[in-house]
Amino acid sequence: MATGTIEMRYPTLFSPRSEPHAGSVITLAKETKRILFLGDSITAHGLYAAYVETGVVLSDKKQPFTLINCGLSSETVSGLSEPDHADGAFSRPDLHERLGRVLAQIKPDAVFACYGMNDGIYLPFDEARFRAFQTGMQNLHETVTAAGATMIHITSPVYDDVLGQHPHYSEVVAAQAAWLLEKWRDGWSVIDVYGPMAAFLSEQRKRDPLFKLADDGVHPGSLGHWLIAKEILASLGFPLATDCPDISALAATHPQGQSILRLITEREEMLRDSWLSTTWHKRPGLNPGLPLTQAESKAQEIHAAIECLLNGPADTLSQWNGFHRRDFDVNGRTATLVSPKNALPGSPWIWRTEFFDAFPSVDIALLRAGYHVAYVNLSNLYGAPKALDAMDGFFAFLVQTEGLSQKPVLEGFSRGGLFALNWAARNPDKVAALYLDAPVCDFNSWPGGKGKSKCSPIDWKSCLELYGLTEAEALNSPLIPLNNLKAIAEAKIPIIAVAGDADDIVPMDENILILEKRYRELGGEIQLIVKPGVGHHPHSLTDPTPVVTFLLQNAVTPSASQ
Repeated sequence: MATGTIEMRYPTLFSPRSEPHAGSVITLAKETKRILFLGDSITAHGLYAAYVETGVVLSDKKQPFTLINCGLSSETVSGLSEPDHADGAFSRPDLHERLGRVLAQIKPDAVFACYGMNDGIYLPFDEARFRAFQTGMQNLHETVTAAGATMIHITSPVYDDVLGQHPHYSEVVAAQAAWLLEKWRDGWSVIDVYGPMAAFLSEQRKRDPLFKLADDGVHPGSLGHWLIAKEILASLGFPLATDCPDISALAATHPQGQSILRLITEREEMLRDSWLSTTWHKRPGLNPGLPLTQAESKAQEIHAAIECLLNGPADTLSQWNGFHRRDFDVNGRTATLVSPKNALPGSPWIWRTEFFDAFPSVDIALLRAGYHVAYVNLSNLYGAPKALDAMDGFFAFLVQTEGLSQKPVLEGFSRGGLFALNWAARNPDKVAALYLDAPVCDFNSWPGGKGKSKCSPIDWKSCLELYGLTEAEALNSPLIPLNNLKAIAEAKIPIIAVAGDADDIVPMDENILILEKRYRELGGEIQLIVKPGVGHHPHSLTDPTPVVTFLLQNAVTPSASQ
């Protein structure tokens, strides 16, 4: 294999470093919410698009748009293909065959397209093939514009004549880039990555003849993808990337940068596979991905986890009953995660919905057994929709960022029963089991005081306001947990409950006894442990073994990656 410097044939005339449009910022409309990336296997690989999104997020500390990568391996914009492409297994896909479907279904506000590497089909320069590339680009531009989206073209990454198998093919890619950059005179938005990459490769090759951006001369590694992303970020007006020599340096600008990058990459790859299948294509051998509705649901969870990482302060580390405790912030709310010394497979966890550290015998026993214990402070929200929204974000954070199981045990102490039951009813597919202890199952009982319990006026007023109910509406509201047991039962979520029969604050016959009867009638599994002569306190059991045994035997705990 030959080594040495690359002779650069990229026309300086069209370099964005010297033209009037060079360095100018491409301004996307404020209403831009969905950005689509199109391209061949380099785009499909997903790295540079993920790096771009990471750069935007770390710069703005927010996610102003949804980025969808629909790059397709082997694809061209010219419609050309080698007769023996893929050993004759299939012809190169033509973007225009699927473009209409992609635009119609994704409905992007802006489209970034990076083509050229495959469009000369790795043969020497030829006018007919060059015209096919130009025609394809023109059609792409017109189709996207007609769909009402902003079109941003990206020149092809550099082709390495030294490592590639097609001598002088860099001349073809350079000519394509030069023509594309000239289209700025027609009002096109064009971001040049070929020129900066070629210059970088040439300079590095002078210092080290064996330096490479792509092992095969075509598909760049992480550094090459970073060089692409860096030019895109600069063109979009995000200067944070300018002084970063690689993606690691960019990630280091935020304490959680590496985790944010990992989550963005994971989300992008998942949505790519799903959208490619949903919009359909002719390229065989690709991962079909998740059904779109499932992928978008998981993407929302990842989004919430990213938001938590972006906005959270530094963690506080301590010990809790001999276990490692971490306190942190989740969307402005304090949260706690206690980790076992030896986690069980699948990283199961119990979620204390209220009163962390109160009567923790079950929590401590489960920690010893390999469970995590988690809590987020939602005090005085009474399990209302606002609380459930915050719980959704906390769940997403722990599953996506901490790698915990997708089905925790929910632990509802006293008013915490409102949280546990309502969240389980909203998310029955995300709950392994319920442990309820002297639980409030109807807010009319407490804090409303509509039965044997005394009313807590301040709590009752706040509860009604949070639920958006009048006192009359509250009496038979569909938001009462006792009225929302069907979804929990249908999901076959096992419940274990503990309560004292002398409880005059949260009376059993207004709460857990009604729940037990209705749950059994719905076919649900529930075990109730009654403490004779015991009031609302103390919670739990002197010996937590019955509760712990029930949870270990009945809680279904899928792996975090399932």
